[in-house]
Amino acid sequence: MISAFNYPTEIKGKRKLYSLLKGVKNPLEVISGNHEIAGDNYYIKATLTNKNFIFSQDKEFIEYILKQNHKNYFKSEIQSFTLGKYLGNGLLTNNGKDWLKQRRLIQPGFSKVKIANLVSIMEEEIDAAFQSFDKEPEVDLNVFFHTLAFNIVAKTLFSSDIDENKVKELGKIITEVQEVFAKEVRLPFYSQILKIFGVIDKTIKKSKKSKAIIQSVLDKRRSSGEEKNDLLDMLIQARYEDTQLPMSDEQLIDEMLILFIAGHETTANALSFIFFEISQHPEVERKLKKEILEEGERVFTPESLMKKSFTSNVIKEAMRLHPPAWAIDRQALENDSFQEYSWPKHTLIILYITGLHRNPRYWNDPNSFIPERFDDENAKNFAYYPFGAGPRLCIGEHFAMMEMVLIVRKFYKSFRFMSYQKELEKKALVTLRTTSLKGKIIKNLT
Repeated sequence: MISAFNYPTEIKGKRKLYSLLKGVKNPLEVISGNHEIAGDNYYIKATLTNKNFIFSQDKEFIEYILKQNHKNYFKSEIQSFTLGKYLGNGLLTNNGKDWLKQRRLIQPGFSKVKIANLVSIMEEEIDAAFQSFDKEPEVDLNVFFHTLAFNIVAKTLFSSDIDENKVKELGKIITEVQEVFAKEVRLPFYSQILKIFGVIDKTIKKSKKSKAIIQSVLDKRRSSGEEKNDLLDMLIQARYEDTQLPMSDEQLIDEMLILFIAGHETTANALSFIFFEISQHPEVERKLKKEILEEGERVFTPESLMKKSFTSNVIKEAMRLHPPAWAIDRQALENDSFQEYSWPKHTLIILYITGLHRNPRYWNDPNSFIPERFDDENAKNFAYYPFGAGPRLCIGEHFAMMEMVLIVRKFYKSFRFMSYQKELEKKALVTLRTTSLKGKIIKNLT
């Protein structure tokens, strides 16, 4: 039977079986291997579910899906439904008109001007966290950054309205929810096993508990009548354009829970890769320290943190090699085509950002760590999408970049990091992460 659609090169036979079995445990190796065999676009049909998948590390194809024809694509039901049952209908899980309505409402709170107001809150958390280095110079930075990033999100969202024990409890719940969610997304058939053993019901209860903690903070803020100029104030004060009404408490809590997860997970993972790469490249560390010294008193000001700099280049290059959002999924609402390819509605499109970022078609010496490549005046047009692209570009991009620049500069102004590891083990779950980054903190002599 001849297909009515013209898919890219199909992965089939033994390679298909290998892909479906090994892809669950090691997707980076499998997807990269398939692209080497089939080129920048390939097709695979999942035998058990009968679903069509197109994988791409082609810049033009990716831009077509995320930008030119984005209206024909929703986040896949696998992700939005599975995550939605735990986290509700926040920006990360929503689609269509509801998503657009929320995006327009929340976007102003993440402008560069608003984010600049949060620098002092971030600094306070970073300085407090770095104090531990004097007593414990040996550290697993991966664990350290997850705690630090979570605390920064908690304080920028809630200021002082949430105590440390509640922050820890919230962190524990969110980690447990993510672990179950990752298994469901990666192993859809496994969700039935989780359901039978009551794991999903228990996880939903934990999610409700996290929402109750956030509700208590919301109630406390309202009863105090205080304005603290944090993200919670922004969310409370936001009004829909058409009705001039605020968000319901349920929607408000869903958005805050999403911000907690998205706001700490990807940043913490990115920081681990950034510090690893700096530790492996002494010349980069020297140049970084030189810039910090030359910036003088301005080094931690919002203006200095947000401008193009060698520090930001280091971060961008680490996120090119190790993008936390290692793949982006979309599902076609209607039949579609691009160039010589065509596919039916419901096709799942996997945009392989890791492959795009290392594709030799777009990058010279793609596997090397070269921060200076982002000095290129054409850098804005690079095949580079660590925060996504198009209307669903990550709302927290400015927040994350400013936070990471601040952490990198604060650290290297006073310390050095000597990694015990020469390679990092990568785990591609919902986000790309490493399992550990162990090493020694060395205080600067000057």
